[in-house]
Amino acid sequence: MTVDTGKSILQHGWLPKTPTPADNPHMTPSFARAYEKTATRIMGPISSSALERIGPVGRGTRILDIAAGSGALSVPAAYKGASVTAIDIAPGMVELLTARLAPFPAAGAQIMNGQALAFEDESFDAALSIVGVSIFQDWRRGLAEQARVLRSGGTAVLATWRKMPGGGPFVIMAEALRATFPDKPPPAPPEGFLTLADPDRMAASMCDAGLIDVTVEEIEAVWEGPAGPAYMDELRDFHPFMGPYAALDRDARSRLDEAILAVVDRNATDNKVVLKTSVTLARGKRP
Repeated sequence: MTVDTGKSILQHGWLPKTPTPADNPHMTPSFARAYEKTATRIMGPISSSALERIGPVGRGTRILDIAAGSGALSVPAAYKGASVTAIDIAPGMVELLTARLAPFPAAGAQIMNGQALAFEDESFDAALSIVGVSIFQDWRRGLAEQARVLRSGGTAVLATWRKMPGGGPFVIMAEALRATFPDKPPPAPPEGFLTLADPDRMAASMCDAGLIDVTVEEIEAVWEGPAGPAYMDELRDFHPFMGPYAALDRDARSRLDEAILAVVDRNATDNKVVLKTSVTLARGKRP
């Protein structure tokens, strides 16, 4: 796709905007595979911290994973014996999740919009969303739904990046975009991110959703990958799913690729790159 590169950085956010959900490249199995290969290594530790915040997890614990992605939370919870329901709006992700959860009789994945959960009230002991609700178009509705499906005394956990553009390769991409297109503004973050990334506003939003005993903390997430050309080899399938990159023509992508390698080289030590990112992590209880 060729566009006016002078406008692309402004007009295309990190998440692609499409006429209908079916046209969104993030709905595809190709994106699910690229996401699992690239993102699970940073989403996994965040998910582990989130699971710790709900207390003991074992057989009979009913867990809902909202916007479950490639299963960084669902699969470890299933290994603990929990009854896990993983939902995601993307058919490609649900196809991948179904395969990952197949060994666990008490776990499964469904295509579902997190802003309109098809579950009765008080269906789960814990409902978690790791960088999911914060990017919903109607994030307040998503958070209210997360609280609604909890039993009395159940726990909601919500996590999002502390600052845009997020973690891992998005940090590299953002710096490379600034170097390549210095006069263009960065992609605009979703409204929910702007609110929930701030600890005080995250706490207020959790309370507005009807949750009590809300606590908010910042944790550190780390993404590690190879440096040099091996970085580009590893990210080659993922970059086209980033909105600003996807909007560029071939020549502009080539210039951006050179800038990405330069950023990676500046951040590399012992032929690897280690990227540290802050995450806002909140927990609340259903009265």
